[in-house]
Amino acid sequence: MKTLFIETKRKFKDSEIKYELLDSLEGETIALAATIQYIDLVPKVKSYLESKGKKVIIKQGAFHKAHILGCNSTALDKSADTILMITDGTFHAMNNAIQLQREIYIFTTNTLDKIEQKEIDAHNKKTETKQKKFLLANNIGLIVSTKHGQHQKSIHKIKEKIEKKNKKVYVFESNNIDTNEFENFPQIQMWVNTACFGLARDDMRIINLADILKLIA
Repeated sequence: MKTLFIETKRKFKDSEIKYELLDSLEGETIALAATIQYIDLVPKVKSYLESKGKKVIIKQGAFHKAHILGCNSTALDKSADTILMITDGTFHAMNNAIQLQREIYIFTTNTLDKIEQKEIDAHNKKTETKQKKFLLANNIGLIVSTKHGQHQKSIHKIKEKIEKKNKKVYVFESNNIDTNEFENFPQIQMWVNTACFGLARDDMRIINLADILKLIA
């Protein structure tokens, strides 16, 4: 089935954007990125920050310059003093904060929030617990998404690596992953996620592939 992906972007009036909230950002260098809905605001926010004496770092992202996804943080420079994302909510920011292990500010145009280090530390502790559960598990469910941009093409190599750790591996491939369906497979002791990172964030049964790579090397 052919799929057409259309980028949609929000439109803003300058009078609606509370640039002054950005005055509280500390540090000389700021890494700036946005989700696709907000990406047109990047040049305006960059100009404002530069008018305040900041050096703004813009890098190539997922598909555009300054473009971030929940699973792609290439647009963010980890070496910057401060990391700033223009987006709604905390989903993308939290996933990127975990990947970079850095605090991230979230600018929604009318609020300025922050993913703090204590939130990242709490996630890291959960991940350590999941890693122990994975090592002890005998039966592993390998989650594979068929969605464009999320499909893991080397799934058979990953399966073989896990099997070398004396584990039985079952591959579950789906377009829409419904964790409620896990109850139908009680023999699975731990699920390894190769799809969207956010799937594993609040579920102790699921660990992201990135978090077990060292364990199966």
